[in-house]
Amino acid sequence: MKTRTFILILAATMLASCSSTPTTVSKPAQSSGERYTVKPRPVPTVTASNEFNPATVDVSTVEQWLLDAKDMDPEESAELLLRAAEVLLREGELARADDVVGELISPELSTDQALRLAIIRARVQRGHAEFSQALAQLSDPLIEKAVIEAPVRQQMQYSQLRASLYEIEGDHLSAARERIFIDPLLTPSQQPANRQSIWGSLMQIPTSVLISNINSTNNRDYIGWLELASIAKDNQNDIDAQVRQRDTWLRNWPNHPAHNNLPGGLDKLNDLIVERPDQVALILPVTGRLAAYGKAIRDGFFAAYYETLNQGGNVPQINQYDSNGADINALYQEVLNSGNKLVIGPLEKESLSALVASHPSSINVPTLALNRIDGDRFPNGLYQFGLNPEDEAEQIADIAMAKGFSRALILTPEGSWGQKVAGAFAQRWQSLNGKIVASQTFDASKNNYSQQIKSVLQIDRSQQRLQKLQQIIGIHPSYEPYRRTDIDFIFLLARPNEGRAIKPLLAYHYAGDIPVYATSHIYRGNDSANKDQDINGVRFIDIPWIFNNKSALRKDINAGIPSSQGYQRMYALGVDSFRLHLRLKQLRNGASGQVFGETGTLTLNELGQIERELALAEIQDGIAVVNPVGATGPIESNDF
Repeated sequence: MKTRTFILILAATMLASCSSTPTTVSKPAQSSGERYTVKPRPVPTVTASNEFNPATVDVSTVEQWLLDAKDMDPEESAELLLRAAEVLLREGELARADDVVGELISPELSTDQALRLAIIRARVQRGHAEFSQALAQLSDPLIEKAVIEAPVRQQMQYSQLRASLYEIEGDHLSAARERIFIDPLLTPSQQPANRQSIWGSLMQIPTSVLISNINSTNNRDYIGWLELASIAKDNQNDIDAQVRQRDTWLRNWPNHPAHNNLPGGLDKLNDLIVERPDQVALILPVTGRLAAYGKAIRDGFFAAYYETLNQGGNVPQINQYDSNGADINALYQEVLNSGNKLVIGPLEKESLSALVASHPSSINVPTLALNRIDGDRFPNGLYQFGLNPEDEAEQIADIAMAKGFSRALILTPEGSWGQKVAGAFAQRWQSLNGKIVASQTFDASKNNYSQQIKSVLQIDRSQQRLQKLQQIIGIHPSYEPYRRTDIDFIFLLARPNEGRAIKPLLAYHYAGDIPVYATSHIYRGNDSANKDQDINGVRFIDIPWIFNNKSALRKDINAGIPSSQGYQRMYALGVDSFRLHLRLKQLRNGASGQVFGETGTLTLNELGQIERELALAEIQDGIAVVNPVGATGPIESNDF
């Protein structure tokens, strides 16, 4: 889409937006199969009868093994110690399992024993949240060589353990590769769950990374998975193009493991085409106090509309309505009388509440509201889609738990907004069996957070103890205050200026080593290295649109609208509202019905609310660096 064209289009859409009379944008006239053989790891000749399986052993046997190991030669002793540790791990006794094999040294063991020792130690380290150390155990060249000759059960245990560690560390490409690696070794009953995990990992990877790795290996299964995943994540704005790519893939990969059971709703794309609406109503406030937000959403919507049109895609007729000051139910009836088959909007919460109150059980046509209201039951046909900070708080809880944290400190601004977001985080965190050790609010208007931080870190208690000691001994001893030690990480809800003040204060008060996880509110959405140096190390989540500086769509919007910088998230909401109108049925397919939008990976919950999974980033040298770091470039060529 050319910038000049885009500017003219935006100007045209503004002309008749000041009343409830619709502005119509009419739809213009529309202008190798390959067979292959998978090369899995060689399957060894060890049979089930001579392979030790800790799942079948009585735990009481462990004590006798430990006694017997003291009187045996080194190789036999090592075997009993390994068996004892494997059974102890089964029972959840990580510390004792680690102690049992503490004296064993890999180079002094047989190849099989060295592999088992690495798996034991990696499992212990994973249990202690030492994920990088666990991966290092499994990535030793001696161990990687040993696994090739290992029994099938150990190959699967090794790869599944390594895949889980890669996922925790954010290297989803390597996680998928490990599971693709073992798929041919699994039984038919085991393969569906494994392939679902493969797909889940691939869906976490940017399309550009998927494409860049397609030629990185000779393994045909791996290439096929990457191609299929890139098809699922590409062409979110053009179902027809996606169907063509999918059908080409099916012809080219007739023997691929995913051929007969396409994941991610790819098998249902044709249904979306059949049910595509030919008239869509866009209800937004383009006058009044919310006009700036409504116009930004509208501009993002039409940017996506014309991108699809210019690429030869099929687009509906769009009828625009201004919701400012309107009776939403009367306006909604006007929308229906005009023949619209789908509604996007309203944006205002009060309008959405009024619409729901008038339609308690079902709504007349599919309606994608651009906000979310509280409640536990909503009419059929209503989809609620908004940039809710509560979603972000819940995702941070999930991320922190996956990282092995268990004790959280909450820092949020005073007021109902901070209280609501903190409540969402606390509810999810505690549902995951996490513990909240303390919660502290701060007054954002005073820009003085030191005392609150000092208090919640219990620095003041340390200083009070010093004063008492001075009173007792009568001298001033050498002393350095210390903070509480029962915090694994900090959940921070703060805007940019607040975050830039709070993060240095954490370091000043001896808490600079505690990981800090924040919502998107801490980041303005553009690089500001000098200012954001103060939040170095903060990890936060944000929408993909913010991190995709190479997006042609984003570049066109920024070039066409000089004041665009402050409304980037609204543009992304508008882009996704256009793309979602094609895929509402896809969302109803549960976890497999993901839509990959500019506002996140989108799924639908049981209330008809669209939930977003955002990208994780870290501020490094004042610049936001998107994770995972392990999935930023092609892997080295190998045949698995």
